[in-house]
Amino acid sequence: MKLILAICLVPFVASTAETRESSLGWGNLTLEGKALTQAGKYPAAAQAFRQALAIAEGANADERTLLGIYDALASAYANAGQYAESEHEYRRALALTEKSQGRQSLDYALLVASMVMLPTQVGNGDTAGALLREAIIANRQSGRARELAIVRICLAQILLDARRYAEAESVLLDAQGDLPALKTTNPKLAAELLNELGLLRFDQGGRYEESVELNLESLHLFQDALGDEHPVLIVPFNNLALSYLKLGRLNEAEQTLQRATTVCSKTLGADHATCGALLESYAVILRKLGRKHEAKAVSARSQQITRASQRRNGVGATISVTALRTRSNNVP
Repeated sequence: MKLILAICLVPFVASTAETRESSLGWGNLTLEGKALTQAGKYPAAAQAFRQALAIAEGANADERTLLGIYDALASAYANAGQYAESEHEYRRALALTEKSQGRQSLDYALLVASMVMLPTQVGNGDTAGALLREAIIANRQSGRARELAIVRICLAQILLDARRYAEAESVLLDAQGDLPALKTTNPKLAAELLNELGLLRFDQGGRYEESVELNLESLHLFQDALGDEHPVLIVPFNNLALSYLKLGRLNEAEQTLQRATTVCSKTLGADHATCGALLESYAVILRKLGRKHEAKAVSARSQQITRASQRRNGVGATISVTALRTRSNNVP
């Protein structure tokens, strides 16, 4: 089940001109927004990025600066559950990147990879997947190992959604070659890769023990990097709970999903669409435990949150149970 917390994938903003930008105002606001994003405070981060963007646009800032702020703002909106606003900012970034770098550039692919995971983009996976494959081929020798790893992970997510497991496995095993180095240089990206491998084993059926091991390793890497109460943890908690459920380890499944819902309510807010999707999973576990009255109440609350999200973002643009498995956030 795939979590739609967006990844702020492209560090466009970091540049040698940061000191000059700070003196103009948008640099400090961007840094503030990035710090808030890293802390999981997404609405506040979006506000900081909006202010930075207004200043940067008014001052005719360079393209790289604008791309960075568009991307960061889109990510913050997505994490805050404002999917229509997120898509709008991603499209602005894509238009600017296409004009300056072309559709085969790695930056363009990274932006597409981020946008296609939004609930508003359901059904666009095939087109995005083809573009990501082209970007991998075109940029294989670029030396940007981190960015290529992200593109591979996103491509694998698209393939898993389409149940093209053999292709997803090929992509992930290709990316896995970088795993030992990533654990040292970028543990959060390593955790994201392990999460995808865990999903693959889960989806292949009958390999739930392997999925548990990968989920736990992913979770521990995220905890070491971000602490015990960051919204990123919602993803591996959710996936671990579902693996426990498949193995019939119901008490462990319940305890793990309770941890996910606690983190979600505390960090994103109890009315966030992600919390609604988690509650849908929790209702399934409660039914398996024979606690039907509790399950009914939890399911009703899940539906209430989902309907509210639909009103905010449009029908269909909400996080469902099947969209709650992947996409941690803010991989640097």
